[in-house]
Amino acid sequence: MKRVCVTGARGDEKKNGHLKKLENAEERLHILKADLFDFEGFCAAIAGCSGVIHVASPVPDRLVANSQAELLDPAILGTQNVLNACLKAKVEKVVVVSSVTAVLENPEWPSDMEMDESCWTNIEYAKSTQKWYEVSKTMAEIEALNFAKLHDMTVITICPSIIIGPMLQSTVNVTSLLLLSYMKGCGGRSQIGREGPDPVKLSLIDKASEDTIKKEEDEQEGRFGGDTMDNINRLYTDVRDLSEAILLLYENPESNGRYICSAYSFRTKEFVTKMESLFPGYNYPKIFIEKSGYAPLNLRKLLELGWNYRPLEETIVDTIKNYEEAGLLEKGKPFPSVIRF
Repeated sequence: MKRVCVTGARGDEKKNGHLKKLENAEERLHILKADLFDFEGFCAAIAGCSGVIHVASPVPDRLVANSQAELLDPAILGTQNVLNACLKAKVEKVVVVSSVTAVLENPEWPSDMEMDESCWTNIEYAKSTQKWYEVSKTMAEIEALNFAKLHDMTVITICPSIIIGPMLQSTVNVTSLLLLSYMKGCGGRSQIGREGPDPVKLSLIDKASEDTIKKEEDEQEGRFGGDTMDNINRLYTDVRDLSEAILLLYENPESNGRYICSAYSFRTKEFVTKMESLFPGYNYPKIFIEKSGYAPLNLRKLLELGWNYRPLEETIVDTIKNYEEAGLLEKGKPFPSVIRF
């Protein structure tokens, strides 16, 4: 049986304990400690593996104070360390999980033309708008593909959109907070108008900063209540469908280069309407402020390889039932964090 190393399990029992409950985990799963800056640690983890799926990369759950240290260095140097460890171990194939944010931030791309795998985020533009997560994912993906060419290594990259779906873990991940915000009246923290439309990156703010944020909103954008949210186009992918896409890219010998992975594209109002029709009674936003969005995505390359995805209604039902079972939607229970989009 071939062995595959998957990075990004996150290091403590609270965050990765659910993995030990997976089928056959006791016999087939080995959880090893590694750090994105620790080349030797990755060498030890990857030794004897025929494949690697590199997922580990920082996703900010707050505003970062030092983008270089907290985002860029871990993403880029971490990718270099993983790939060098793969080279040393003579790994056959690597799949690097990038992000659609490495595609979207390109103001020169024609608005009426679908964005495909040839479209890249303009790094200088993203820096000028301080979209450091986008910069980190773009630079790390470029590094991975350049490394593959330089060393004649098989490296595939996949760029998923906002990842939603039922959670296995006990802690709430960043993108799950987005759907929770739709249901718990948290639209008042919208900051899209100031930073430009950002359908993927979610920046979470400590509760201690809420008064400052509220003051800034009142002064710069007019006061939004909890029933108000920006109506922008967002791109979504079910986590289960993304997992199938990653496995497809790893196992299919015809996979090559870069792939965009995104199943659904909806404006906020339309998405919320679908949620409310299936699960009425929650505190959904009532007022939607129109905002511009991005050019549509072209998914042809991944679809032609054999990928498919489940209906949106199935994703919504499974996700919200999961949130209900986890107690995240109990009446009176506070939102996990104050959030801005």
